[in-house]
Amino acid sequence: MVISVSEEVEKVVKTSVTLTRNLWEKAKIEALRRGLTLTEVVEAALKKWLELAEKEGKERGGKK
Repeated sequence: MVISVSEEVEKVVKTSVTLTRNLWEKAKIEALRRGLTLTEVVEAALKKWLELAEKEGKERGGKK
């Protein structure tokens, strides 16, 4: 596979989070049901949360 100069490659950061066992189990089971990794589920959830936070910020006139 050839990557053109115009394509941007995202850097990956490895991190750890602390979750309740119940939340971790539910997320892991749902990920498996959907054929996803837990990383993919967490990324999707964080992206959605950031979208909502940005929308709320705009609705409040950009004030935090």
